[in-house]
Amino acid sequence: MTPRNFEGFDIVRKLPAGGMGRVYEAVEASTGRRVALKLIDHGSDSDTRQIVDAERVGAELHKRLCAEDARITSVIGTGDTEDYFYIVMEYVDGQDLSELAAVERIGYLFAARIAQDVLEVLNIAHSFATAIDGKEYRGIVHGDIKPRNIRMTTTGQTKVLDFGIAKALSATRSFTQNVFGSVQYSSPERLETGEVTISSDLWAVGVVLYEMLARRPYFQADSAAKFDRLIRGYCQFQPFAEEWPEALKAILRRALDPDPALRYPSAGEFAEDLSAFRSDRVPAAVHFDAEATRRTARTVDGDTGTRRTLVTDAPTGDLEATRRTSPAPAAEASLSAKPAPAAAKAKDGPRWGRIATVAFVVLGAVTGIFGVREYLTFKDARALSRDLESERVTRTDTAWERYQALSNKALMGWTVWPAQDAMRNRLMADAERVIAAYRGGDAVVTESDWVRARNTAAKALELVPRDKEVKSRLRTIDGHLFRIRGSSRRDANMLEQSREYYDEAAQLDPKTPDPWLGLARLYVYSTRDVDKGEAALKEAEKRHFGIGKRESAMLADGYLYRGERSFKEALAAPSDEERLKYLDLARKDIEKSKQLYESIVPWGGSVASLRKVNDDLDKLDGLKAPPDSSDSQRDNRPWWQRVIPGLTK
Repeated sequence: MTPRNFEGFDIVRKLPAGGMGRVYEAVEASTGRRVALKLIDHGSDSDTRQIVDAERVGAELHKRLCAEDARITSVIGTGDTEDYFYIVMEYVDGQDLSELAAVERIGYLFAARIAQDVLEVLNIAHSFATAIDGKEYRGIVHGDIKPRNIRMTTTGQTKVLDFGIAKALSATRSFTQNVFGSVQYSSPERLETGEVTISSDLWAVGVVLYEMLARRPYFQADSAAKFDRLIRGYCQFQPFAEEWPEALKAILRRALDPDPALRYPSAGEFAEDLSAFRSDRVPAAVHFDAEATRRTARTVDGDTGTRRTLVTDAPTGDLEATRRTSPAPAAEASLSAKPAPAAAKAKDGPRWGRIATVAFVVLGAVTGIFGVREYLTFKDARALSRDLESERVTRTDTAWERYQALSNKALMGWTVWPAQDAMRNRLMADAERVIAAYRGGDAVVTESDWVRARNTAAKALELVPRDKEVKSRLRTIDGHLFRIRGSSRRDANMLEQSREYYDEAAQLDPKTPDPWLGLARLYVYSTRDVDKGEAALKEAEKRHFGIGKRESAMLADGYLYRGERSFKEALAAPSDEERLKYLDLARKDIEKSKQLYESIVPWGGSVASLRKVNDDLDKLDGLKAPPDSSDSQRDNRPWWQRVIPGLTK
């Protein structure tokens, strides 16, 4: 519900905005000044407190940053009430890019100018340094560049909005953890790792530039989950219109290259190419040699320090093999007579080794050094398989580096097959440990644990893209990540994505209880539907999961919440008949929660919860029926207020 006034501000309307909190157009009553007023709910839970703390720091960073460039909306002030932390910002009269593009075509030069303005703002932010309460902040990433956060004023000036969710980079690394921004404008590697980098901002500008030119999104899908998977599996450019200027297409190709190492390294370089295009000079992107850069690029991302993995839901071929030289025709002919199995294992024994050795001898005779190299790679793959199975290699990241080195050295993918299953099993064992810890219910599983599990499961899927079990585990992990982030942001779209991921995981592997456990928690705590939560737990039970104290406490919380909601409905009911109906519903749910809490005492906070339940039941006992008419003659208040002193709506 939109408030009419707030702390000396008259609310005009709610503004379209994503992210945390709600933003309103308002008028300051004392001065008549129009402002944008952002409200973020206070709360007692740790997630909400973290959100408010992050917004508080973000607002201060924004306030200091806007002094550096007039294209950044200014922060006028901040404050707290009992219910909200609020930020008062400059109101920018005009249209955001989504509104502008809906009514007119944006020309090439104008689109380039807007993108250049945004990049010049980001270039300042990415190198900005300040200190707040003694803590150093060096470099700020916006984290949510999209058309709605880019506004054109009535005088034609570009304004970049909502640095309030921006995050400062630490002094020791070039990325920060953040909840997802708008998925449509998030880079593949951001969705994969959850890490927000300078590169994340530059990717978003590239997507926005494409959208201004094409008048359609760069990625399109008919559901949120498909949308997410489409971006994660991005491996080739979307179509560019033939009539676009070649220089502008070259800039877009560099900005949106599937390989992060080939994109613009800084906002300054990206902006300079757009400036060159607008000045009728040749942008550096026109002469950029992607293949030369690809050959000399580091094997790890400069921003994140982690290897980039492209994940796709359908086999699209060996991406690395397409970049390597194809084998000679004679070698292909010698292998085509008897293709190798799809997942040969090192433990197949000496027979496979003898056959492979003979094959390599023949191959070596035909192709010389080529065959010897492949044979040595094959031997190294078998050695890696043995090391993994015997646990001589204890660090998964070390094993993965060895496997990747072998894969990069091999000219034919099947040379490393002996290590594929062992590598897949090790990766999945790491991911399964996190899933099992959550299933057990005793250990605390954090968001960073789920991010690490996703990284390892994604690598496993890279090895075996058709493996339904691996994909099911990956979708379960995605469900947990979107549930956590959607709950902390109060983002209904992310919560719906979470549900879709859990559903897909359950379809891929019907025997596992894990997606149903995630769904149960999603329904009880995030969407407040205890009936669906209980049904999900019953599905988990069918898959041999034993309901424990954690699940009983979760259902008790769900019934207590619904009972208290019915109690409030009773107090607001317009008639005694309807009031008694809600009181009956409230009693049934609260008594059910009491039974569940009593079954797990003294586990967790069940004792404190029981005290709250008993207090609620005492109130309900006082509201069973209206007092007699003689009481009502002496006291004109509603009967339910007379029964419990001090109780109001």
